[in-house]
Amino acid sequence: MMNEFFFLIPIVTILFYLVVFGFVIYAVVTGLRLAKERNEQLKAIAEELKRRP
Repeated sequence: MMNEFFFLIPIVTILFYLVVFGFVIYAVVTGLRLAKERNEQLKAIAEELKRRP
């Protein structure tokens, strides 16, 4: 029984790090996408302000 438990500890540790790594990648990609959208909106606003007399 104890041998099975000690066998699972490294697997659980690896899975934990994979989940954390996946979340970090998801957060970075989401942040970059939101920043790109914001920049596009700001660019549209700047172009609109340039057109005004």
